[in-house]
Amino acid sequence: MYKSITPNLMVESVDKTVDFYCNKLGFSVAVSVPKDDRTLQFAILTRDGLTLMFQDRENLIEEYPVLNTVKTQPSATLYIKVNNFEVLYKELKAKCEILCELHKTFYGTNEFAIKDNNRYVLTFTENK
Repeated sequence: MYKSITPNLMVESVDKTVDFYCNKLGFSVAVSVPKDDRTLQFAILTRDGLTLMFQDRENLIEEYPVLNTVKTQPSATLYIKVNNFEVLYKELKAKCEILCELHKTFYGTNEFAIKDNNRYVLTFTENK
């Protein structure tokens, strides 16, 4: 049956998103699809077995009209389990906007959250 799930997130600029995820979070471009003007309309990014897809708002709405919006408004968060949690926290704190500082949750994990260039919230967690 089900084998995997990969979010395809609507963004205003795939190029700016690729820059953020590659340069700040260490992802690599696996696939990209340019528009006629050579800017990207779609990209698949990967890192350490994780996969994220990003699609230009206009292109995504063309494919799925039900997603029509006046502007891109994130309504999802990404919850990412990691190793070397404290090293990653220090690294990202120097490069990204921290939305929620490092803390221990009531359910026993260490977490912190950042905001990406599209205002999506990425929560990083490590079980202890």
